[in-house]
Amino acid sequence: MDEPRDQPPPAVTRPPVIASGARLTPLQEAWSDYVDHAIACGDCRHIGRQRCEESDRLYGEYQAMGTTERGFVNP
Repeated sequence: MDEPRDQPPPAVTRPPVIASGARLTPLQEAWSDYVDHAIACGDCRHIGRQRCEESDRLYGEYQAMGTTERGFVNP
């Protein structure tokens, strides 16, 4: 008696479309550069090793940019 009748299928939802010319903010670009390096670098990817000099430089750029853009940097 209280069983639902045939329900229409849910509306198709799609992720928002991002324009091809869209760019990340400079802060996001800096973080992306650091993460891309950390994933690709064998030293940085290895859990027991220190980060390499390039990684330290990229992370330092991200921190410096975050300090100027937001007034603080998350650790």
